[in-house]
Amino acid sequence: MPANPNNHPPPYEGGCACGAVRYRIEAAPIGVRICHCRICQQAMASPFIVQASFPKSAVTVSGETAHWQSSARLRRHFCPRCGTRVTIEPVDGDRLAFPLVTFDDPAALHPEMHIWVTSRIPWLALDDGLPQHPEASPEPYRDGQ
Repeated sequence: MPANPNNHPPPYEGGCACGAVRYRIEAAPIGVRICHCRICQQAMASPFIVQASFPKSAVTVSGETAHWQSSARLRRHFCPRCGTRVTIEPVDGDRLAFPLVTFDDPAALHPEMHIWVTSRIPWLALDDGLPQHPEASPEPYRDGQ
């Protein structure tokens, strides 16, 4: 799936609520997804997470983070001072995902699809016209080159 043509170009910057952790991303996203899985709901204390993934080589993070292993595949990094969830790191890939709400400009990127809609909270209406996938996306991430 191609990137949304309304996305702002890189770089992107953001960080945690208290400012102790900051990041800068020097590449366009390789995927922007809205995840409704139960793990993301609990980890974010929200009905879903909107996250953008980038090649690790394009990311610089400053400040101390802590992490917890939320599943066999994912490590979730957060600021130990304020608790803001800052990055999601798949252990089986060379990418990092960032919640769009942690961007300095959270409207810089636009979601491309909903994933894990089988776990969607029933009162949440999905009427944005984006593709909806029952589980993980059947589409691979774009090439980060």
